[in-house]
Amino acid sequence: MTKSILRLLSSLLCLLVFVPALVGQTRPQTYAIKNAKIVTVTGPTIPNGTILIQDGKIVGVGPNIPIPSNARVFDAKELSAYPGMIDPHTAMGLQEIGSVQSTQDVTELGEINPQLKASAAINPLSEHVAITRANGITTVGSLPRGGLISGQGAVINLDGWVLKDVLVKDSAVLVINYPRDVNLPANATDRQRRDAEDARKKRIDLLHQTLKDAQAFAKIVDVRAADADTNPALRAMVPVINGQEPALFNVETANEIKGALDLIDEFKLKAILSGCAEAWKVVNLLKSRNVPVILGSVLESPGDDSYPYDANYATAATLVKAGVKIAFTSDSTSSARDLPWHAGMSVAFGLPKDEAVKAVTINAAQILGIDAQTGSISEGKFANIMLTDGDPLEHATKVKQLFIAGKPVELKSKHTDLYEKFIKRP
Repeated sequence: MTKSILRLLSSLLCLLVFVPALVGQTRPQTYAIKNAKIVTVTGPTIPNGTILIQDGKIVGVGPNIPIPSNARVFDAKELSAYPGMIDPHTAMGLQEIGSVQSTQDVTELGEINPQLKASAAINPLSEHVAITRANGITTVGSLPRGGLISGQGAVINLDGWVLKDVLVKDSAVLVINYPRDVNLPANATDRQRRDAEDARKKRIDLLHQTLKDAQAFAKIVDVRAADADTNPALRAMVPVINGQEPALFNVETANEIKGALDLIDEFKLKAILSGCAEAWKVVNLLKSRNVPVILGSVLESPGDDSYPYDANYATAATLVKAGVKIAFTSDSTSSARDLPWHAGMSVAFGLPKDEAVKAVTINAAQILGIDAQTGSISEGKFANIMLTDGDPLEHATKVKQLFIAGKPVELKSKHTDLYEKFIKRP
């Protein structure tokens, strides 16, 4: 009898301890950021305002937003609130150490892999996640690489334990690597040049034929329900052929850009160009085709000694002046934290400051098709917000607080841990 009573008391004690904890986990949390300079990006800047966050989303923005009594308040006096930045082209969660093959899952065998999804392999606990978000980047495109058609990229937030916690959009883009121009050393023989050109032409022909096959397949796929498991590669390309999903073409030279645009026109694709080191050579063409550009080489030296020294630095300003929508990318995983410096360098070479901020926020969101969810400080969107002590595109600025999907996120990382360790070295 005594043992039964003790077991009952033990069970009741467990309930008293764990039930409040479980209730706390499911109860929506309310936060308020007050006294902040709010750079909304898509609306006017609010010199001194409040952002109210409930259940992960922004429910109020303005100078006179009432704060509920149950809200946890962050006083942002002398700080600025910006939307979290977005890098649309990384391999976040797919690549850990570039020189260690076993830590990479960015490529698959074969040239044509449109059915493969990056989301199937993303590791939300990558060391790069905390390092990247500490610099104000809250959202990234995680894209596969390799072959002609690499697969489908996903968009993720940089906070969460498992995929469902971080996934913003699956199958956000289909990654297509347009065959690179032949670039052989000056002492290459004529035979080597011919062979290289022939190999490149064969890859272009293969890409063209694959798109053509997908176009034909898209016309009959609805009337062949019995063959639902037939040809997963072509089936995966149907949303792209029908304009429901964008194709992201990796290109660099003016010639590659022209070739990709020809395919985009022929197959009437909804498309994005990424990389675009020589976009400055074909500005009018890009404007006429109304294709957004993700610039990935701003911090690099020009690829040819004959180019102007500021070719890469000034490209963003040139494109924006012509009316081309742009975003920036690190095109990296380990260097994704450098995203704001790409925009900052472009400002130094003529890009208006507000356009630079748009390029790393709302423009990137629009290009990835997630602007209804993030990219600006607006009611109804994810509360992806950074509080900074200055201009986020400046090296000296520090991110003081970060919210991802309405949750305050710790700014610690492997880098800060190592700093704390070695600063104390005797």
